[in-house]
Amino acid sequence: MRSIKTEVCIVGAGAGGFGCLYRLITNRIRAVIVDENDGFGGTAVFGGVHCWEPGVSLDGAHRTIAERLSNMPNAASVCKTVPNFRLLEGKDGHSFEKYPWGLSVCADDDYNSTLKRCRLLTNSDFSSHRRFQFEGDAMAAVMDELTQSPFCTKLFGYKFFDANTCGEKIEYVTVSNGDEVVRIYADTFVDSTGSIILARAVGCKTTVGSEPYSEYGEPSAPDTADMCINGVTFVFRIAKKEASDGKFDFDLPPDTENKSTVSCFNTYPNGDINVNMLPTMSGEEYLSLEDADAVGVQRVQKYWNYLQRKKGMDGYTMTEIFKPAIREDYRLVGKFVLTENHLLQGILAQAKDGNIIAVADHAMDIHGKKGRCSELDIPYGIPVDCAIPQECSNLLVACRGASFSHIAASSARLTRTMISFGEGVGEYISEMKKNGVFTNTVQGARVDEFCAWIQSIKV
Repeated sequence: MRSIKTEVCIVGAGAGGFGCLYRLITNRIRAVIVDENDGFGGTAVFGGVHCWEPGVSLDGAHRTIAERLSNMPNAASVCKTVPNFRLLEGKDGHSFEKYPWGLSVCADDDYNSTLKRCRLLTNSDFSSHRRFQFEGDAMAAVMDELTQSPFCTKLFGYKFFDANTCGEKIEYVTVSNGDEVVRIYADTFVDSTGSIILARAVGCKTTVGSEPYSEYGEPSAPDTADMCINGVTFVFRIAKKEASDGKFDFDLPPDTENKSTVSCFNTYPNGDINVNMLPTMSGEEYLSLEDADAVGVQRVQKYWNYLQRKKGMDGYTMTEIFKPAIREDYRLVGKFVLTENHLLQGILAQAKDGNIIAVADHAMDIHGKKGRCSELDIPYGIPVDCAIPQECSNLLVACRGASFSHIAASSARLTRTMISFGEGVGEYISEMKKNGVFTNTVQGARVDEFCAWIQSIKV
């Protein structure tokens, strides 16, 4: 067994883990990051979610990433939504019944056009929404490049195995790649695993499913708690055939189960298409099935067979099915719980106590059972206390599993928001280690500027 001693150990190298690491090493804090995948990106890379949905963000690492990707050939592009029939030559008339997909294609707009979503910033003109589409491998490479530092140790291909606690603190975590076991000692630990496996392992209070109205008084909450979790997607990639040969990728009968599924088709710069089923299966079903991954792949094959046979997509072929893209599972119940009420209040009405570390304005977007997509009027803020458990004094959570209600998580979970949230957590750790107090001098200044900008628009 090998042992490593460091200042901060981050478990999970997805959006939040990357953002946290980036800010830590910028502040010259030594950190070790661990992930079971072979690189950065988590769901945004390995789950095929190769897209940043439209939404506001504080300035930070996302701009540097976007700039570097935009300077690489065929690595990224801003995309806009167009009528879905344009995908097939000779077809006309926008219709989800005829063509069950929404279509986004590469546009000439600049990156700033992707940084708005809510009604205030778009004047309720949702046709102005722009996405940022990228190649997953290129994204992982840029994240890796931006974190090359003598202050950083990366353990990719290592799974979290166990955690040892002493009182209310984590003493060390144990990880393994199958050949080697590594024990990591740190002053501070960050759980960026999405499903918060570290926080759960050390006994932090967590929840799963939707809370009842009585819990937080959320207007859209059900009367009783349930397990209607945001749906899981098995994203896949397709490419145009040089010639339609009348053959289908899978020799299956036409699908009947998924005919009603409407997918999001986003084009890559090279012309391939990223297909995001909305969703492939419900979140509660994915958690309950032992063979959920195999079932998901079968549904993708059946669905693609249906599109090829019945919806004119025989001129395309499937080239890859990605790992499952999980939108929601376990969530921390931390020092502060972000709820639908805070999202509806907006950042100008939220308490200005210097604790907001990220901002967002994405819709409350839930797929599957009880699905809905409710747009927001104004951006909202995410406090650092959403990252702080009640039970463990040297652990923070920087991922979609932070202290959000089910409804709030449906908005805050987005990749670009989680990068910014992770940066805020990294800034919090840096200040606490150096000064023993959190003044939020970096993110706080950005929040003040952001609020002044929002106020000027609102006025």
